[in-house]
Amino acid sequence: MGNEDLGHFYYDTGDFSNALKAYMKMREHCTSPKHLADMTLRLVYVSIAQKSWTNVLANLAKSEATQIKGDDKAKMEPIISACSGLCHMATGNYREAATAFLGTSAAYLTAEPAAYITWQKEVISGNDIAVYGGLCALAYMDRSDLQNKVLANSEFRNFLELEPHIRRAINLFCNSKYSACLEVLEGYRNDYLLDVYLSKMLNTIYSRIRTKSIVQYFIPFSCVTLDEMTSKFPPAEGRTIDEDLEEMINQRVLNARIDLVDRLLICPPTDPRHDVHADALKMAEEYDHTLRLRLTRLNLQAASMEISSNKSNEKSSGMGGSIGDTFRGLGQKIGF
Repeated sequence: MGNEDLGHFYYDTGDFSNALKAYMKMREHCTSPKHLADMTLRLVYVSIAQKSWTNVLANLAKSEATQIKGDDKAKMEPIISACSGLCHMATGNYREAATAFLGTSAAYLTAEPAAYITWQKEVISGNDIAVYGGLCALAYMDRSDLQNKVLANSEFRNFLELEPHIRRAINLFCNSKYSACLEVLEGYRNDYLLDVYLSKMLNTIYSRIRTKSIVQYFIPFSCVTLDEMTSKFPPAEGRTIDEDLEEMINQRVLNARIDLVDRLLICPPTDPRHDVHADALKMAEEYDHTLRLRLTRLNLQAASMEISSNKSNEKSSGMGGSIGDTFRGLGQKIGF
């Protein structure tokens, strides 16, 4: 209790490193799984304040390994899931972050304080989970996953109700209304730039969503004017749609060509006959290889050269020279 009080004091005064040391000293005096669980949650809490994401993941793994059961285990699971998503997002693993946020139980919204910490108020709120999970999923999941894992997720729906514009943006994307989706998100850019966790990676996530929207918009067309692309996807300040498209093409994200004379974005022609012939040749090579292997095995059996697996290594090593000579002669006979 003395170490815990010291940790509280250091945390309240902003001395996170000493707070972490004080909480770690509690380990020697923990006498039950509940004590260990509270201690690891305290370490997670301080590590998040330090933005030491490696320590956060390590302590989250220890929290999952604690042998608590029943209501205490059910209370910890949503907290671990939410903090894990926050950690993955802060380290740039956006797909894993989306999976963790989408797997957070709705019980998190009404969970009682754990380790005397009200996680919904002091670390990450239900609104934050809706925003972080929705944006990460929108940036790094395809349309079918958005429909099945986000919109049809009964647990995550409780979080989306707190931020209806995120749900509206995902609905618009799934309905191929990309410009409207980007317009909704742009309306909240300034708010998200003030977010303590989201501000640093907001431009990356928004850029990814915009790139996905351009790729999905261009799929049904063989030719689109650059003026039309500009009207649908207004470029960022200091850039033009030509530069954005050129960068996407160079990165092989967008399979297209730019006609600067007529100002067109053109889908390169494909030759289906070439693809069919290439598949046929590949299939023929695989069949020929398989057939040669079978003929080799038949010739080996005919020459009584098949080696059983239960023979010792000593016998095999003693016959190595004669078997090698026989193999070379057999290879000459069958054309190898």
